[in-house]
Amino acid sequence: MERIKNDIRQAVLDQLAADERVNAENIEVIVNDGTVTLRGTAPSYRSKWAAAEAARRVWGVYSVENQIDVRLPAPTDDERIATDIRDALMRDADLDSRHINVDVQGGQVTLRGTVSSGWAKSRAEDDARWTRGVVSVTNELVVVPSTSASDRQLAVQIEQALRRDAAVNAERIDVTVDDAHVTLSGIVRNWAERNAALEDALHVPGVVDVRDSLSISYAEAAGPTRALPSRGRRSL
Repeated sequence: MERIKNDIRQAVLDQLAADERVNAENIEVIVNDGTVTLRGTAPSYRSKWAAAEAARRVWGVYSVENQIDVRLPAPTDDERIATDIRDALMRDADLDSRHINVDVQGGQVTLRGTVSSGWAKSRAEDDARWTRGVVSVTNELVVVPSTSASDRQLAVQIEQALRRDAAVNAERIDVTVDDAHVTLSGIVRNWAERNAALEDALHVPGVVDVRDSLSISYAEAAGPTRALPSRGRRSL
């Protein structure tokens, strides 16, 4: 097990070094029972986020604790950051941002207001995250669905979307819906399949949010020399 832990750690370090969005020299990687903890500093929130994304792509990683601190190279201009985020939201042709309010304090962004779907809430956070000068994003947007569907109808639509997705084995994923709040549970082979399934569910009209209760089992996709035990999802 110690060898596997060291192999995962080195693979994460290599993945960070190979990602041009990440300054790997300032990041420490700790591996414990399949959980990767990232510590150190990043010059932007985008770089911090990219480091976690890179770590999740590594074989054998079950969860990532992102403890990287964002240290901007220059003082923040909160008014400029807020303006840039509002501009980014307005330029997003797929997003109706008329009811989104942006507040920035010391580079820490808070989004408030209403959007029409869980996907729109996630998209607004993405737009804010990639803005220069942002240190963190708190998403307090409230979803007011623009379409009405019963929980059963939503579950059926999500199950159909999962079956259409070539990246997802829908037979191993269970879908439950409670008042438009979706939970996905079951087994996926890796983070890529997990992300694909979550996005499939989030894109269904009427969904408020999607809770991830999926478990990753690398053994499902592993050959005899790469077999690893399955593990339930842990906090991100």
